Formats: sequence, structure tokens, C-alpha cells
Amino acid sequence: MTCVNRDIEEAAPVPVRIPRHTRPGLRAPALGVCLLLLAILATACGTPSAPAPVPQVTGRPLGSSFVAVEALGFPARSTAAVAGTTPQGATTVEGTTDQAGRLNASVPVPNGYQGPLDVKVTVGGAAATTTVTAGAAAGGTPAGDAGVRPLGDITCTTTSDVSSPPSASPGEVVCLTGELSARLTINHGGTPQSPVIYSGGGDTKVEGIDVTTDNVIVEGFISEDASNMGARLLGDNITFRDNTITHPVYGGDDTDGMRFFGDNITILHNTISDVSDGSDCGDEGCGDGPHPDCMQTYYSDNYPTSSNITIEGNRCENAAAQCLIAEGPQIPDEGVNGPGASTGWTFFNNYCDTGAAQAVQFKNVSDVTIADNFFDGKNNKAISLSDGSIGAHVGGNKLGEKTPKLITFDDDTVAAGYIGPQPDQG
Repeated sequence: MTCVNRDIEEAAPVPVRIPRHTRPGLRAPALGVCLLLLAILATACGTPSAPAPVPQVTGRPLGSSFVAVEALGFPARSTAAVAGTTPQGATTVEGTTDQAGRLNASVPVPNGYQGPLDVKVTVGGAAATTTVTAGAAAGGTPAGDAGVRPLGDITCTTTSDVSSPPSASPGEVVCLTGELSARLTINHGGTPQSPVIYSGGGDTKVEGIDVTTDNVIVEGFISEDASNMGARLLGDNITFRDNTITHPVYGGDDTDGMRFFGDNITILHNTISDVSDGSDCGDEGCGDGPHPDCMQTYYSDNYPTSSNITIEGNRCENAAAQCLIAEGPQIPDEGVNGPGASTGWTFFNNYCDTGAAQAVQFKNVSDVTIADNFFDGKNNKAISLSDGSIGAHVGGNKLGEKTPKLITFDDDTVAAGYIGPQPDQG
């Protein structure tokens, strides 16, 4: 559990002077009136409020097909208009801000265009702009650099054995060394502006990772032979990067590489492999056994919706089921009728070697961008959309020889706002 200390500076008490020669019968009422007036004055004046956040927007190219748009400081839980303009014209798409006023979206790049693209995000009367150099040079390979990267220089503020992670303050870099024949639990976070970094240096081994706090960066660990799932992320503002997950072991639950739940989560350049223990999966499903996926999230009474998610540069090898399955809070046919929404996802530059009916499945997750991935498994199709997964943007993806179809609409609830190749049938 992470406790955030908030230092509150109390105003000095205002002295109340009572005259010495006050008639006894009026002393108590007069004091009461004074206190009442002070309370009214305090309520009217209040504590000086923080200035309203200034809307900000940034962007970056997602291959040659889209520009990713990230916005902050807008009204919460509101519809946003996101416009992308080039000399060839303008395109406007819709998105939705989360409870913190953040937005993840994308705008399309005209076919073959390379050059400046002006982005404008508008939510009610709030607006912000930026300019991005759009498009990419020909010859780039989707997911060509997917997987774990070498860690750069690490300046540790604290070094400890991985069996006893210390408490940490915002901005600290905690380096954990050695091996742990149990799950590593990370439960001390920082702030959105100053997360705590936990580094395994690229060679620290554990049997699973549980992140149960907000505002952390977790990098450079090896999770091997973990029970049921290689890693579990539960919190907001979590970055999980350059970790290796291999051979999670079936323990009565699904055998997944990773599960994640929360907002503003970034899963970046991890390698997840050999995710199949206990399963009997084929291209039509997994029967009654476990359903081993590289990455999974879903809504339930115990887990929240997940918005503003970035999954980029990951390498998923030899997974029996799917590279990613993501389920939002409203799937009535499965008895799921929760509040909120899962929205604003980017699935970019990932390598997927999987074996279920589809490599990537979105159910009731809106405004998803799926770009420049290499689907190299034995799937009937690469991408499946259903249950109100509207606003999908798809482009620049590559199919392996054993995946005949790129994308299907699995029901009639997902066509609104779609930008991409013509969906396949079935």
C-alpha cells in the first residue's frame, strides 16, 4: 500500500477579543455569533485553489499510417475532437478524456505523405495544438526492433537484494540484485512527475512480478517459471519496460505472460516467450484447459477499466493462444455490465507469434490504434474487433505466411469511426 503524505499548512487562529464588561447574559451568544461569523468568512474565502491545468498536446509518428496524439490538462471524461491537417486536407476523429483529463488518440496520415501535420485537440472551450513530422521512410520493417533492449547507464540511489526491496521516495532509482525463488512485489510508488524506478539491471531473476502501486517504472528483470502469470500490473502510471518473461507455469489459473489493470500503463520492449504450459490450444480455441496469452486485461468487480494504454515494441514468441486479449466493462452476452470505459489504446511495433483463432482481440475497447505490427503466428486472423470496439485505426501491419486474414468485425457494433483496410469476412 502506498501512502501519500500531503502537508497542509494551517492558517494561524484569529484571536477573538471579548470585552471585560460584558453583560453575563450576552457573553455566550456573543461568542457564538463571533465564531459563526468566522466560519462563514472561512467558507467564503476558502483555501486558495490551484490554477486550472493548461491543456497540452504532443504527437509522434506511428510508422507511415498514423500520428499518435497524447493530451493533458483537458476536462475529464469528455468528448474530444482531434484534428490532423496537412496540405492535402484535414481529418477529424473523436476521442474521450479519462478521469484525469488525459487523452490517447491518433490521426491518419495521407497515403504516401511525409511532412508536417498540424494537430489540434478541442474539448469544449479548451484547445491545444502541436505540429508533428508525419510519415516514415520506405523500407522500415514492422516490429524490426521488438523485444528487450540493452539498458543504458543506471545511476542507483539505493541498491538492495531482490529478496528485500526497500521503501522508496519519489524520484529514487532502486536497483535490486540477485535471485528470488518467489514473486517480487513492488508496492511503493512515487508521483506522476517523479516515479520510482525499480531496475533489475538486466539479470536479476525472480519467479514472477507483482506491481500493486502507482507511479513506478519497472525495468530489466527476468521473470522465469512464475505461477500462472509472469507479471501482474495493478495501478495507474506504470511503465513496464525491457523485462524478460519466460515459461509461466500452469497453477490452476490461465497461464499468461502478463496481466495489467489500470490507466496510463506503458508496456514497452519486453520479451515474453514460451507461454503454453498446461494448454491444448489450436487455431479454433483452447478447449477446457488454460488459455495462455502473452498479455491480457479484463474488467471485473475486482479490477478496473484500463484506458490510455501503450503497448509498443514487445516480442511475443511461442504463445499458445493470443498476443493480446483486452476486454472492457460492457459485454452483456458474458454477464459483464460495469461502469466506465476502456479507451485510448496504442498497439504499435509488436511481434506476435501465437496460435489461437486471432492474435489480437479487442472486446468493448474503443479508440484503439493498431499499427506496424508483425503477426507471424498460426492464427486464422490477426485482429478481431467486437462488442462496441468502435473508433479503431489500423494500418502498416504485416502478416506471416500462416495468417491468412488481417482483421474481422466479429459483430455489427464496431464499424463506427473505423479507419483502415477493408475487413475480411469471418
